[in-house]
Amino acid sequence: MVEIEILEKRDDSIKFILKGVHVAFANALRRTILAEVPTFAVDEVEFYENDSALFDEIIAHRLAMIPLTTPVDRFELDALELDDYTVTLSLEAEGPAIVYSGDLKSDDPDVKPVTPDIPIVKLAKGQRLVFNAYAKLGRGKDHAKWQPGFVYYKYYTKIHISKEIEGWEKLKKLAKKRGLPVEETDSEVIVTTIKPFYIPKEFEEYEGDKIWEEIVPDTYVFTVETNGELPVEEIVSIALKILMRKADRFINELQRLAG
Repeated sequence: MVEIEILEKRDDSIKFILKGVHVAFANALRRTILAEVPTFAVDEVEFYENDSALFDEIIAHRLAMIPLTTPVDRFELDALELDDYTVTLSLEAEGPAIVYSGDLKSDDPDVKPVTPDIPIVKLAKGQRLVFNAYAKLGRGKDHAKWQPGFVYYKYYTKIHISKEIEGWEKLKKLAKKRGLPVEETDSEVIVTTIKPFYIPKEFEEYEGDKIWEEIVPDTYVFTVETNGELPVEEIVSIALKILMRKADRFINELQRLAG
């Protein structure tokens, strides 16, 4: 049975334990978050004036890497085929000034830069910059600019520390300082690694013998971080729906071939 236990939830990240799945599923979820969850990003820029010190291509690249809010309630983001809706972000600026992401004017109030203070270019006196940037939905598998954030996972493990080791109390103290769950028996201390725990060099000689690591089967600690385009919990939810849709399509195709 699949279980999810939330360890930590912030505005821009979430950490949870995923239980009851094979490592292949854990990796599929990670890859789906990075490659399949769609977001808005600038895909084309039409320049009318550019007297700045930067070439058109450099400014276009900077625009593409600005995270744009992606309204979950307006698009079927878990669909296998994406909406071809386009948003225009326009700008007209004259120096002396620093042009920021907040200076972009969107024709859709729901799709705009996540933060207004990303610098794009510095204009000297008399220099002008005028363009229209066109944003559309895309996926990270086509370009990194469409990735909704970052995700990684580790095996859920328990480190067993024998009390035969001189100075085992130091390891126990270090684990508690890291905020890790610690269990204690008459013979050992058990540290649950919901985040990394590094054994000091002075104890390395005991690793594999009096200090050993137990890998809890089919259990992983996931960390998902968002760039701001989507709420972090929506990223995970959409990825799971996409996985389900792909599995359904695969099963249907197998049934069609078998029939």
